[in-house]
Amino acid sequence: MAFMRLWRRLLGSQKTTSARLGMRGESLVAAYARRELKMKILARNVRCPGGEIDIVGLHDGDLVFVEVRTRSSDDNGPPEKTVDHRKQRFLLRSARWYMARRRLMHLNARFDLAAVIWPPQAKPVIRYHRSYFSG
Repeated sequence: MAFMRLWRRLLGSQKTTSARLGMRGESLVAAYARRELKMKILARNVRCPGGEIDIVGLHDGDLVFVEVRTRSSDDNGPPEKTVDHRKQRFLLRSARWYMARRRLMHLNARFDLAAVIWPPQAKPVIRYHRSYFSG
């Protein structure tokens, strides 16, 4: 058991720069949603078949699935453009899976997108899109 903890810690320390930036962006958005939107955060980084849901929360009676896209700049286009139809289908399937497992099928699902631009040595900018796409 101790070996597995050590192994995970060693692997975790080797995360790429973009993975660390993504994790920082997710933490920033979770704090923003909690503070500014008054969203109750239910879960973060939910492992599900085929991938991960970044943030799950409750807001205005909706079960909200937040996809977070963090980039250091807009040079290669806005992060919003990376949520294509394939990613939307994945999020829909994952939301259904999460709702069924947690017995939350009675709630309305909403899909939000948070685009974070976090340049080196500068303050991050969050562009939060409520109901970015519908299911």
